Formats: sequence, structure tokens, C-alpha cells
Amino acid sequence: CVASWRLARSEGATVHCGEGVDQLELPERHAGGYFMPATVLTGVADGSRVMQEEIFGPVVCVSPFDTEEEAVARGNGVRYGLAATVWSRDVGRVHRVARRLQAGLVWTNCWMVRDLNLPFGGMKSSGTGREGGRDSYHFFTEVKTICIKH
Repeated sequence: CVASWRLARSEGATVHCGEGVDQLELPERHAGGYFMPATVLTGVADGSRVMQEEIFGPVVCVSPFDTEEEAVARGNGVRYGLAATVWSRDVGRVHRVARRLQAGLVWTNCWMVRDLNLPFGGMKSSGTGREGGRDSYHFFTEVKTICIKH
């Protein structure tokens, strides 16, 4: 995660804020931990590693697009599909785009809002199965049949 901004910069991206730009000031009790500031990147090519790999940390790549089709194609142009976010005032567009995105969870006009009773899991290389709610029963259990003649 910390190396993401270095990699992005070496691939031609601009780091606007966060790691490598801003000084992270932590309370003394957290000073020895592994923390990094939220980092915003632009100018990232679709084929770059920071766009193609899952970065589990506060890093976002901001990329402009011209059409809905382009946005969906770029969003699906990776081998992962854990989650996606759609920002729009048009509910019809939200439904249309969310259906087409290859992601296990699509947030709309929010991020990290999750009810633990709802299924959670990714598509493609972002995991197998779902956890949360009734979907967990099948994922975390194995059915066994025992026959006894008495």
C-alpha cells in the first residue's frame, strides 16, 4: 500500500495528496504503527499496476471518462471485482451501470456502507462465494449425509 504511490509516480501518475506529499502526524501511541494518509492519484494509465491490482489501503485513482460505456469498460477492465462505487443523481443510470459492473458489491453515492445481514464477496479474482446473511450458510458449511439402518 505504501509502495503504491511510488509505483504510480514511476508510471507517470501525479500524487495530489497523501503518501509522499503530506506529512502524517499521529498521536504518540500510534507512532510505531503502520499508517498512511489517504492518497489521491491522477494520470494513471488503465494498464498500470496501481489500476490493475487491488490496493487495500486509502489510495484512489481518479480517472475522467466521457461516456457511461467507457466508464463500465474501464471498471471491468481489471481481473478483480470486489467492489465498485457509482456516483450519480440519475437512479436509472445507477441501476444500468451497477448491473453491468463486474463487482460483488456496488455502492451508490457512498462508500463502505454495509449491513452485515447482506451478502458480501467479490467477482472474478476477488474471492469465491459470499459471506454475510443467509449466503454464509453455504459458504462456511459443508453438507454431510449420514445413513443409519437400525
